[in-house]
Amino acid sequence: MKLTLDHTQRLNLHALLGAQRADVGSIRAIWAVQDRLALDASEEERIELKREMVNGAERTVWNPTLSVPPQDFVFSDVEAARIKAAIQMWDSYSANADRRWFQPLVEALFPGTDPHKAQDEL
Repeated sequence: MKLTLDHTQRLNLHALLGAQRADVGSIRAIWAVQDRLALDASEEERIELKREMVNGAERTVWNPTLSVPPQDFVFSDVEAARIKAAIQMWDSYSANADRRWFQPLVEALFPGTDPHKAQDEL
């Protein structure tokens, strides 16, 4: 599966995958995907990315007025399934705050899902 991801999607997917609980083999597979998604030093510098500790947990922040060009990633079926599972299991999305980076991912990973129909069924 090919996904074109901007830096916000890459950073948020990296964090989302890192929050998964799994066995050692799965964790290593998650790390491999995270390593591919990670921004390099020049990309981090371009968006003024900073890492800070908040209540014992690392948090990344960056300048929202800056960006790096989107990048294409090709994921195997297994990697795509792992990303889909992480997205489906996450329960801390904010409908407004996360929509800009999250909606394009949902549409790419779960094609054919009609958000209006899903909302009508609530």
